[in-house]
Amino acid sequence: MGKPRRVGRPRAASREILEEAACELFLERGYAATSVADITQRAGVSRATFFNYVPTKSDLLWTSVDDAVDALEAELRGADGEGGEAGAVAEVRAALLRVGAALEPGTVVLAFANAEPMGVAEELEESAARRQGRAGAVIAGHLRRRGVESLPADVLGTAVAGAFLVALRYWSRAPVPREPFPDALCRALDVLTVTAGDGRPRG
Repeated sequence: MGKPRRVGRPRAASREILEEAACELFLERGYAATSVADITQRAGVSRATFFNYVPTKSDLLWTSVDDAVDALEAELRGADGEGGEAGAVAEVRAALLRVGAALEPGTVVLAFANAEPMGVAEELEESAARRQGRAGAVIAGHLRRRGVESLPADVLGTAVAGAFLVALRYWSRAPVPREPFPDALCRALDVLTVTAGDGRPRG
């Protein structure tokens, strides 16, 4: 006898429905005037289902980016560890570009492009800073494990994570047709030229 079929929407589909419902409501009513109850009602899911995916309504804008940071952490955890400090910096860049190529920016692109109509400009800045902090900590942790001193590791982690978020914001607001996101990310990372000898950013 086969296993019983699971009832309900697939996890990815439920999350997408919540994201779409949130964006629709933010555009219609504004971010501040939209409650979690409004989103769940529009999406046709329970409050428990909502909190199974995200802790706050603003996090629905960032699910793809949060997935990307998870992927970056996994990539760096599996890095081969060769090449010293310069190799570690190169690993970070390569891993971030791979993650960027696989990224489906989703709702955060709509939010950046429509920040004023949605009323999310301030919230985006605050929540972007949290993502930068987390990605920066992931990168800095990798660099420290590879022998980079704490100060340059933290500076580079913050700078590289910031370049990723700036590239995403820039790309989201660019007119259509846009260049591929990895191209914008690559140009942002190119600003952060790094010496192989001391691991410090150089203008």
